[in-house]
Amino acid sequence: MPFDLSTAQPAQQTMPQNLTGDDFLKTIPPSAATLVKKYATGELAVTPQMTRTPQGVQLLTAITQYDPTFDATNYQKRQQTANAFAKGPQGNAVRGANQALYHMGRLYENIENLDNFGGIATPLNAPINYIQKTFGDPRQEQYKQTVQAVGSELRRVFAGAGGGSLAELKDWKEAFDPNASKEQQKAYLMNGVELLHGGLDALNQQYQQGMGLNKNVNDLLAPSSRKVYESLMIGENPNVKTKQTPAQKMGNALKANSPTGLPSSDDIAAEIARRQGR
Repeated sequence: MPFDLSTAQPAQQTMPQNLTGDDFLKTIPPSAATLVKKYATGELAVTPQMTRTPQGVQLLTAITQYDPTFDATNYQKRQQTANAFAKGPQGNAVRGANQALYHMGRLYENIENLDNFGGIATPLNAPINYIQKTFGDPRQEQYKQTVQAVGSELRRVFAGAGGGSLAELKDWKEAFDPNASKEQQKAYLMNGVELLHGGLDALNQQYQQGMGLNKNVNDLLAPSSRKVYESLMIGENPNVKTKQTPAQKMGNALKANSPTGLPSSDDIAAEIARRQGR
């Protein structure tokens, strides 16, 4: 029997007891899954009257399976937390984190585009960048503006999280030298990612205290922001759209190294078809 909250009788089917969270929600109708999630996150109130009807008992069973840490008596705490992370200072901090990560992705691109010298050639960056900027090159100012944008959004994260040092943020911005080597600039960017990580950790503690230990504030980030965050945390370029599989890399390498003048597979197929048509 499919899971149906509208049934007049208690659920007689056995729900998969080993599944929780989103894995469990996939086993029930989408409309029921949406309802269960809203009650579990505090968007809807669990009332004493719910325990007096078969549908209410069924719903509470589903909510508890979705979130084993769910406690109906903590509804107000969850609702207050949900509201704070939607409209309050914590919500502003999450929005700031989303924007900071967007700008961090842009900053990585700015660093790549600026392409400063490294090693013993690093001192050449200052005169070369000055000359290029004088003759209209926009890359230096784009770099500076993005650094300012990242710093501004990190300030919002710290304000909402109640953690993070504004003095550290000030030092970080001042250390971001447009004439540093590319390697140095990427290291500065990683320091900014660590500052953001600390702010998100502080937010996550608040979020879990209100919503339960199985919740994570990173789930509130936009998918594109999470991609940038995850890439930067392991030192990868966050602007790479797709990654080649080993088979694709090998195929492209073989194609690049193959002798010129050989017929393609399409040419061979066309020739076979032509001969068979004789």
